[in-house]
Amino acid sequence: MSPIDQLKKDIVSASRILSHLKLVEGFGHVSARIPNSDRFLITPRISLALVQEDQLLTLNLNGEVVEGNHPAPFETWLHTAIMKTKPRVNAITRIHARVANIFSVTERRLEPVHNHGSFFAGGVPVFTPPDLISTEKLGTDVSNTMGDRPAALLRGNGQVTVGRTIPEAVMMAIYLEEAAEVLYGALQIGTPIPLTIDESKQRQIEALPPVDMERAWNFFKNKVERESR
Repeated sequence: MSPIDQLKKDIVSASRILSHLKLVEGFGHVSARIPNSDRFLITPRISLALVQEDQLLTLNLNGEVVEGNHPAPFETWLHTAIMKTKPRVNAITRIHARVANIFSVTERRLEPVHNHGSFFAGGVPVFTPPDLISTEKLGTDVSNTMGDRPAALLRGNGQVTVGRTIPEAVMMAIYLEEAAEVLYGALQIGTPIPLTIDESKQRQIEALPPVDMERAWNFFKNKVERESR
């Protein structure tokens, strides 16, 4: 199987996982950089629960569709800007996780209090303009807001996560919502005790072998496949 064919399969798997876990419902998009090129694959303006491999689009870093017949996502600029400004990022998810969204519209910072939350050490940044990411400038502003973190909250409008691989970007989406759920629960019964930067270091992306992300990815992928039969 060619690398591009594998990317297409992984994007569809990512789409199914995010839909199955209700991190997207009807909307959202996933993209992946094509190795050794200035192009990337992205899901079209179709529900991630329904998108097929032959519907994926190929875009260049100017946001132009170079292959594919379906409309590109309205927020394509989010993907082009991140791909341009973060050369180590090879995959992006744009999701609408519900509990994480709560933290984007309050003054309460989403910070890690449990093991999987450690990826978000120091707290998850919030892009405060409520606009859809419809211009290159807005996309660049989101990328700058993220810095070197694996996720950002878009105020009242979902989240974006990134990774070196598709599995990594997807697991960041899953762990982001998990971190939000655990913190939200802790706030209901007491005062949360956030993990310090030092406590989080062992679980941050740079310290984690890709095989650990693949392990979790394979679990969710197989789970979705079994339950879809």
